[in-house]
Amino acid sequence: MGCGASSEKPYVPHQAPEDPKPAVGAKHEQVNVEGGGGFTVAHQAGRAHPGDPVRPKGPGFLPFVRFDTAAVAPQIKGGDHIYLIFTYSEAAIEGKEDGSVAADDKELKSSCIFRVWRKDGTNAVCNDGDDVFFEHVDTGKYLEGATDTKPLALADKDENSSGQLFGFFKQGRPMEMRHRDTVYLQTWLHNYVEYRYFEDSNLYAKRWQRREPQTLTVLKKAVLDSSTTEVARKFQFQAFDLDGNGTISKSEIDMMVSLIRGKEPTVEEIEEIMVKADPAHTGNIPFPSFASWADAGGMTEEELNHAEVLGNVAQRCYDALHEESCLVEVLGTIDGMTVQGMVSQYSENLKAGSVSERIVEKAAAESDGWFFSGNWKNCMKALLEPEVDLWVRCLNDAMKGWGTDENSLSALVCTIPERLRIPIFLKYYETVGKGLLEHIESETSFSYKKVMMWQAMSPEDCRAKILNKAMVGLGTAEDQLIRVICQLNFGERREVKEAYQRMYSRDLLEHIKSETSGDFQKALLVMLEAEEAPFDLEADCAAMKEAMEGWGTDEMTLTKMICNKTSKQMEDVNAKFKELYDRDLLEWVKSETSGYYKDTLIGCIRHPMKQLAHSVRDCMKGWGTDDEGLITCLVHLEDFKKAALIKEYKTEFGRDIFADIKADTSGAYEKALCNLVKPAPQVWAESLTSAMKGLGTADALLINFMVLAKEDMMEVRKHFHTQNSKMLEDWIEAETSGDYKHSLLMLAGRNSEETISIAPVYWAQRCKDALFNVDTVKEVLVSMPATAIKRHTQLYEAVYGASLKEEVEKKCNEKGTFFFFTNWWKHAMMSLLYMPVELYVKGLWDAMHGWGTDEYTLTGLVCTLPENLYDEIHGLYEKTHERKLVNHIESETSFNYKKVLKYQAMPWAESRATALHGAMAGWGTAEDQLVRIIICSTFKEREVIKATYKKMYSRDLIQHIESETSGNLKNILVAVLKCTHPKASVDYDKDCENLKKAMDGIGTNEKAIIQIVAGKTPQQIETLKAKFEEKYGEDLFARIDNETWDWGMSMFMTPNFRAAMLGLMRSPSERLACAVRDCIVGWGTDDTGLITLLVHLSERQRRDLVEKYKEIKNGGDIFKAISGDTSGDYKRALLALVKPPPQVWAEAILSSMKGLGTSDNLLINWMCIAKERMDEVRTHFQELDARGLPAWIANECSDSDYKDTLIRLANRRCERFAGQEVGLSIAPPLTKEDAILKFTTTFNKLCKLRRAKGDNIIPGEEDQQAMGNAFLYYGSLSTCAPNLDIPGLWDLTNACGFPPGDDGPDLVATFHEWDVSGTGEITWNDFVREMTTRINDPGHFEADPLPETIDAISIPDKPLGDGYKAHLNSFNASDNDYEEYDGEEKGAPAPPPAEQAVDMYAAFTDGSWKDVLAGVAPTEDGGVLSGPWGECVAAAVKVECTEDWQGRFDDAPVGLVIDYLCSLGHGDFAGMAEQKEQACKAAL
Repeated sequence: MGCGASSEKPYVPHQAPEDPKPAVGAKHEQVNVEGGGGFTVAHQAGRAHPGDPVRPKGPGFLPFVRFDTAAVAPQIKGGDHIYLIFTYSEAAIEGKEDGSVAADDKELKSSCIFRVWRKDGTNAVCNDGDDVFFEHVDTGKYLEGATDTKPLALADKDENSSGQLFGFFKQGRPMEMRHRDTVYLQTWLHNYVEYRYFEDSNLYAKRWQRREPQTLTVLKKAVLDSSTTEVARKFQFQAFDLDGNGTISKSEIDMMVSLIRGKEPTVEEIEEIMVKADPAHTGNIPFPSFASWADAGGMTEEELNHAEVLGNVAQRCYDALHEESCLVEVLGTIDGMTVQGMVSQYSENLKAGSVSERIVEKAAAESDGWFFSGNWKNCMKALLEPEVDLWVRCLNDAMKGWGTDENSLSALVCTIPERLRIPIFLKYYETVGKGLLEHIESETSFSYKKVMMWQAMSPEDCRAKILNKAMVGLGTAEDQLIRVICQLNFGERREVKEAYQRMYSRDLLEHIKSETSGDFQKALLVMLEAEEAPFDLEADCAAMKEAMEGWGTDEMTLTKMICNKTSKQMEDVNAKFKELYDRDLLEWVKSETSGYYKDTLIGCIRHPMKQLAHSVRDCMKGWGTDDEGLITCLVHLEDFKKAALIKEYKTEFGRDIFADIKADTSGAYEKALCNLVKPAPQVWAESLTSAMKGLGTADALLINFMVLAKEDMMEVRKHFHTQNSKMLEDWIEAETSGDYKHSLLMLAGRNSEETISIAPVYWAQRCKDALFNVDTVKEVLVSMPATAIKRHTQLYEAVYGASLKEEVEKKCNEKGTFFFFTNWWKHAMMSLLYMPVELYVKGLWDAMHGWGTDEYTLTGLVCTLPENLYDEIHGLYEKTHERKLVNHIESETSFNYKKVLKYQAMPWAESRATALHGAMAGWGTAEDQLVRIIICSTFKEREVIKATYKKMYSRDLIQHIESETSGNLKNILVAVLKCTHPKASVDYDKDCENLKKAMDGIGTNEKAIIQIVAGKTPQQIETLKAKFEEKYGEDLFARIDNETWDWGMSMFMTPNFRAAMLGLMRSPSERLACAVRDCIVGWGTDDTGLITLLVHLSERQRRDLVEKYKEIKNGGDIFKAISGDTSGDYKRALLALVKPPPQVWAEAILSSMKGLGTSDNLLINWMCIAKERMDEVRTHFQELDARGLPAWIANECSDSDYKDTLIRLANRRCERFAGQEVGLSIAPPLTKEDAILKFTTTFNKLCKLRRAKGDNIIPGEEDQQAMGNAFLYYGSLSTCAPNLDIPGLWDLTNACGFPPGDDGPDLVATFHEWDVSGTGEITWNDFVREMTTRINDPGHFEADPLPETIDAISIPDKPLGDGYKAHLNSFNASDNDYEEYDGEEKGAPAPPPAEQAVDMYAAFTDGSWKDVLAGVAPTEDGGVLSGPWGECVAAAVKVECTEDWQGRFDDAPVGLVIDYLCSLGHGDFAGMAEQKEQACKAAL
């Protein structure tokens, strides 16, 4: 054709079909929550299979369900490695080194791996019915079933060994073999491999049956290796990691093991787990270690799966709050075998009884609307039924009552799984009281009856019956004999012969001999007696040719050559005959034979499916229909034969088999015949359509077929869509309603193609959580720590799109499960969902609003406020109740009790500033109060106090003190306040000499002593005292103490100056203890001083004070000392300021039930507040009541529904870790990278917020704790854990990205800049203050953000040397800007001569005060009236509060002064006068 285009297609090398692609699996995404690491959840929205008409899944659909989605396709191809497991015993086929094969172990070992090879040697996908070899990977030998009498074994590969070739059959659709398919292995003898575990572990192939012993599950190794193990471990790890810090602590292991096993583990058991899971002995288990421990069998998979649900607070709450949705989700998601495993676990492991009975029980006991839906209950029961019971009920439903539902009966009988046939018959008789076959016979008639009865019988019995019917009576139906026997393979023929003997007590061959004759008889007998054997292909072909050539035909030779071969052997013969002689064997035989003999030979020569197609066509063509023959051809077709028949019928005759059946038959008979040819999913799809068509919906049918179709729902959906051009889910949506509709929609959208490797106990626990929802809510909210509840509350909202608190509240209000519980039970449930801030705010409000004030509760709450939560508590209180907490306390309390609560409720710095201002406002100055506040503060605290004082009163604190004091007292107080930091270069020798000179001889140089002592830290004072004793052999403190007494020339002119000096010479803890003692010992009690000293003590300071008070002179038991000098609410408040919070809470719990009745609200509030430290509360309560807290609640509480909840709380096991006493709810993270990552992400977030807001911000509780991961990690490594020491600060600041300038002076200076508390350790509150400062510092919030990924974080390795130790004594001391106090301001002009002071009190009492003030202009100081007018108001307050003035003045004294002030035109100062009045009253 020259250069023109060729009409022939160009050559293209053969291209193998594209490998199957894995299904679209669920994506696993991270849901981030505050206060710890995020959660891994499944995102099912994108899941879809090509061509699957199913609705897309929305957010929140099965968020914690792990489908086995692998990175490889599930189809099994030639060359794949597989496991073969007997489905019902779970034993894996295992090859041994000695060549034996057994199934005696459930473990999937390497010796259980086989490689499947297709007969054609390709790597194409294996299909139902393919011939394959199984190579044992460990030994390289092949599985062999040589005979039906000996067990299977391994043998060397032999191409000529028929025993090594197996038929690979599967149950269900589609035709291709897939991971986790149910399969059967058929040997060359046409028997199926079976494991009879009750006999021995050997495998045999003795029977042509597909029953329980022959049923196998095939697992593809590549799928197992790449499936969801990693995801499973992540789900399990996050269940154990309750606080979300990225590691599992010993206490978390302890808690989860207790929940899993239902009892507390021994210490030895927990230690053993920690040793194995934490080989580095860090005390915490990170994810990789957990995964390795779990993979190595540290816990059984069942226990790990159980933990997966027990630790998922969000899912458990959802299941309890949405019982119906949970049951629908569980029963609609898992397969039938898992359902039965779940039912077993529910009753046996969880000890929860029967699931079905519990549903009925709840239905009877509750008024929940969804429980009254009969269809819903029927659906749930159907989903819970064992598979056999379900089939039995459905079959009986189709026949019981008036009339028979032929459509349903046809659909059921024509799709009975072969493996369930015998159990169904046995159960039917047991349940219904009559045989299934007999029932069908009584309810059907004519040809329809014959279809139903023959299909209901077992295949071998059915065929035996057909053969018998063909031979008994008048004449013999030879065509029936041909149809049956030609369609049977060798194994089926053996089964039929056995069945015939059993059913009719007659040998089938003998019966055939008596009813047939000639070559036809011989052909039938050869077929029935044939056994597969090797043969010479070419020789047999030659023999057949010779038998037909020339005159006549050698029928005997033809019979032997054709009738004793298998269908596969006959395929080879046909091909070889055509190749050798270029003639079709079938056509030659047709021309040489006749009659039934010819038909028999043709039946053997043709491919079985082609022969079946011809047999079916022969029954329908021409006049009339051979109904019995048609039924015979179509009953008991396996799925692959159905598909092949439809195809062959179309190929051979160009006709549609269903159209021909419909043309020749009608009614129920027609429907039954069509159902025999259709795959089960198509039959079920048609039944579903029938159930919903027409007027109304046949709900019982709809439920039955939806549940039956559950395992093949994807195929059912496809057929339904093809039939109706509408999705199954859409049809259900239109035809049903309510909870019943939700159940069916869950089933209709079920993913039936992928399995879920989650143990039944997981699903059993979820059902229990739903059916015992009240107990579930109590267990979860009581047992789980607050941080877990907080994190899962956020997870709940992220996953389910709803607020957990609102859902609980809604559940309590709706007429459902929770409705009939008392309001106190509901209140307890809601309270358990609150975080500490919310609990305190609620408790404080409850204690004060309404009639009267609950002083006991108010005391307990205010005196245990966590210091780091002050800002949040105050902010939430004002936001919630629209009034300030402190103002509310002031309005509800009085006298000293008011003052103690007010000072404790105020932030620390404000309480100190208020106390100082009160000491100087009004008449006179409380100098001792000034001394105790200033001397008992650290350098840093004094700076904060000064700044707060300026902010609150618009006045400089030092100037105010200078105006209110004089002499040496003023000098020492001003000197201490002016020293913002100690001097770095300290010459202790010189200081000692100067002190010696100042005290020796006559007179004392007070100025020199003040200069030496005022600017030193406690550590420097200790060094000075040691040096003084070293030089002079004299105790410096004792010397100053001895100098106290006035011999006429002592340096101490006032007791307050002496107190200040001695205070500076003591350690901080001793200063506090002695100051408290001085307020108590002696005549009367200095209440204001005592209050000021005791408020805002940390738990550690409280402990130190109690111990130090015992040691000091005139000290002892501080609790007895306070109790002896105070009374009532005031006494209780002071004691609460010194006791540890758990002791205060224990006393508050006890008080809530004293007197008449029980204060339920109080008891609930206190139990919830004490939840996280309940172990300590129990200990303290035991000291108060010997019965102990749980027994006390059980005995004293009424039989209310919330008692059980409180007892659970009282018995609660608490996780203990360093830092919990200051309100921390997370344990230290394991790695510094994890700690710093949490810090940097939170720090950056807050800096961004500060930059956007433009005003200072205060970090919330969650943000504090998130940043606190860094503090916790490095604090846990410090010598003063959980607090930070200097090396800890060095490591932390370097890791966070803002290190000190050096590891010497600047490090020490930084340490004391952070150490606001002055304890020599950086506490949690110090850390929070410093982070708050830095977040609001432009140098941070305007700087580049810190790294936020593990990869980007580079933690420098900068080991700290000993250089900092040389600077310890001077700490943050510096000579820069250090000012030595010399008793007067440098460079200041000489003060003007002082005016003659007027005694305003005397002026007010003698009436001359108006004359004194007439020409004086009023002045103010920080919004408070000052000067002479202020002094007059102070005098009036004193008169009004301490004297009987009613008969002496026309009006209240203060009112007289304010009226006179206004009459002179100074009305603008009236408000300031009132402020002065309040300050003076507070001071008094």
